[in-house]
Amino acid sequence: MPKIIRNIEENIFNAAFELFGEHGYKETDMKKIAKRAGIAVGTLYNYYSNKRELFVSVFVKSWNNTFLRIDNMINQKINAQEKIKSFIEILYDEISERKGLGEELSKENAFNREDGEKMSFVKEELSNRIQGLLNEFRNDGELKLESDMDERLGFSLIVLIANMIRSYSEEKDKNLKFINQLIESIYKK
Repeated sequence: MPKIIRNIEENIFNAAFELFGEHGYKETDMKKIAKRAGIAVGTLYNYYSNKRELFVSVFVKSWNNTFLRIDNMINQKINAQEKIKSFIEILYDEISERKGLGEELSKENAFNREDGEKMSFVKEELSNRIQGLLNEFRNDGELKLESDMDERLGFSLIVLIANMIRSYSEEKDKNLKFINQLIESIYKK
């Protein structure tokens, strides 16, 4: 009689999230994920046909959870400047927590076109949320940045945060201070 494993998909997600985060895509294999999830490798292949498919699934699902967290913050009744600071801190924590998964945000062409499109959706969604926050400022007349530069700022922030985490991993407070001061430089005083 086969062993019944409860919450198998959740176990796979958690194991893959942890291992991809700790070791990155290249250093993680299906055997390690199966072992961490407490299942046989064959069982894992019943759910995901290959490592790339599993990685993309974990990447997208984990960021969808982040979008919920960001959207809850954006809907709070706080001013736009506080929202941007909160957004940056949430994004910093999320990229930092993901380690190997977070770094994929700054890479291009790591996967095939279809997978790349699924993963670039994350950058686009983050950028859209940043642009929405910047529009709140612009409506109040508190922003120096021209509106056609919002997308560039959004993508730049994503890459900047990922690079700050990689380069100064033990200096979260200083990194956040730098990023917030950089953002404040585009506010009208």
